[in-house]
Amino acid sequence: MSRTHRAAEPGAHLAAQRSPVGSQTEGMEAIRAVWERAADTERRRARPGPVRRREPKRLAPALTGTLVCACLLMFFAWVGAPALWMTMGHSQSGTVTVTSCAGGFAPGCTGLFETGSWSKELRLTGAVTEADVGAELAARATGPDTSSAYVGGGAGLVLRWAPAAVLYMCSGFALVAASGAARLYEGRGAAIGLCWAATGGVWAAAMAFAW
Repeated sequence: MSRTHRAAEPGAHLAAQRSPVGSQTEGMEAIRAVWERAADTERRRARPGPVRRREPKRLAPALTGTLVCACLLMFFAWVGAPALWMTMGHSQSGTVTVTSCAGGFAPGCTGLFETGSWSKELRLTGAVTEADVGAELAARATGPDTSSAYVGGGAGLVLRWAPAAVLYMCSGFALVAASGAARLYEGRGAAIGLCWAATGGVWAAAMAFAW
């Protein structure tokens, strides 16, 4: 082997080491392969699975559930609205003479409520029992058009309207579920909105009547 060939051989080896074209090409191919695999994985994850569609609720159960929830809404609104008005300061103070108290499943007392300007026989709520028949107690009522008067302190008023308001909201959610509004494929948002509009309307009507 000639001296010239031996001298050229180390130079060619250094040139091969210094030329990064092959290594860069292989690196780019490896990076491209990794990105392609990642894109395929994302496409498989984003592919929607089979949607299980629920059948709309039948008319008879939906109507029955709607009527039951409507009755619950009216009851809780009727119980909570007068107490809420009186807690907010809309009340007239006076005295009540307890005339009768009935026992049984739903015991209740009645009495003659009197203020300086009007008097009326009203149903009594609050801290009044059968032992108070004939007694004259301090009471308050929302006005002459009300049907009930309250006997007791402010804490009792909160205990009358706060649980009623919570149960009222629960009845609103139950109305959405029982009516089948959430199971509609078309117009579901409008049906749910109608249920909540009716829920708010019942409470507003109870507040207006209790004024």
